[in-house]
Parts: sequence; C-alpha cells; structure tokens
Amino acid sequence: MKGTMLTRKVFDREVFFYLPFGYDDSDKRYPVVYAQDGDKFKGFLTKIIDDIEIGFSNGSLEEHILVGITPIDRLSEYTPWFSKALNERFNDFGGQADNYLRFLLKDLQPYIENEFRVSVSKEDRKIMGYSLGALVSLYSIYKNNNYSKIASICSSQWYENWIKFMDEEEIINDNFKIIIIAGRKEGYKKTTIHKYAPKFSEKSYEIFKKRIGEKNIKMIWDEYDHHENILNRYKIALEFLLSKI
Repeated sequence: MKGTMLTRKVFDREVFFYLPFGYDDSDKRYPVVYAQDGDKFKGFLTKIIDDIEIGFSNGSLEEHILVGITPIDRLSEYTPWFSKALNERFNDFGGQADNYLRFLLKDLQPYIENEFRVSVSKEDRKIMGYSLGALVSLYSIYKNNNYSKIASICSSQWYENWIKFMDEEEIINDNFKIIIIAGRKEGYKKTTIHKYAPKFSEKSYEIFKKRIGEKNIKMIWDEYDHHENILNRYKIALEFLLSKI
C-alpha cells in the first residue's frame, strides 16, 4: 500500500480515512467516498487496496479519499423507518436513517471538507454500503441531492415496505448513477424473508431502470450467499465509484 490509513474519533464515533499516495505533497482536492460500516470496510480495504492503487497508477481509476464511518447503532441508523426484528435474538430496527443521513450531510461532510483537501462538488461525492449499509446508501437519493454515485452491495431490500416505497416515493437526487451488486444464493439457507433477497434485488433493479433510465443503473450478479465473495464485491463497487466515467 502506498497511501495512508488513519482513524480519528469524530463526533463520538470512529471514522477511518484512506489518503492517496502523494496527498501531503500536493494541493489537489480529491473526490470522496463515504462508506458505511467503516470498521469492517477498513479491514476489507486493507486486503484489496493494492489492486485499487494499481488502478490509480495506470489511470483507470481516479484517486479518492475513502471515508469509513463506524455506526453507533446500525440497526437504527441504517433503517428508514421502524420495523420489528426478524429474529428474537436481535433488537428491532429503529428507523433513524433520516437522522443519520442528516448527520453525514450537516456534520461529518463539513468536518471532512474543513480537515482534508476534498472537492466540494456533488460530482465528487459518492456513497456506498453493504447489507443495511447499502440500504441507507440507496435511501439517500430520496432524502438529498448530495451524491453522484451510489454503490449497493447485497442491500437489505427485503426490508419491510421498502420496494413499495421505492416505487412510489419522489427521488430528490436529480443526477446520479447506481450499481447494485447481489448474490443469487443470498438467503438460501434462511427461513425468514431474507430467503427472497435475490427477488427483491431484481425488483429494485427493475424499478430503478424504469425511474432513472437503464444507462444510470448497473446490476452485477454473482453465485454466492450474503457473506461470501465479499472482497470481490467491494472491489467491483470501488472500481465503479472511482472510475472516471
């Protein structure tokens, strides 16, 4: 790895930063990716960053600052409205995604724009997540006009009333592209609604294709379950977000 990784305590939560090689020696302002589940993202990124940096070197990918935000209560922060838990072993879904997205927009983003040399253009702001982190990333397009690209990996689109919401709610973001990465075997061992995850992913793709146009939505399938092929999924997502197209 040629770049630099660092972690800071920001607004009472752990936030991880990747700074590209040469950051300290230039006056360039960098695009930013905001990644959910920052604690996990850091571990995965460590294993694929060499490949990403090859893309930086050969010009196929644009250098970005990568930000991983660790949740305080992911079952609340990453869910759009309250819903009962699917398993008694877990807490209910708290439905605080509106507050979380407001935190990203009003608190964390200004902090980063003040502390680091980042572009303040919407075109240079991207957001991504895995599972519930992907759900809240998708939800952002209904709440603000802040991100130009969204990467959704194995999104929890089985969430209660989500597909209905997608089909009916006004999209606030007026110019963006999305990639949906999903596994055809997601949930195949489950007895809960998770077992229909691939069907919900397919349905969401069809809705997005209808609402924002086929050129703005990309669907990538693999033959794995939810917690498999994770590194490759993150690599595909980052290549989409960091590409110059």
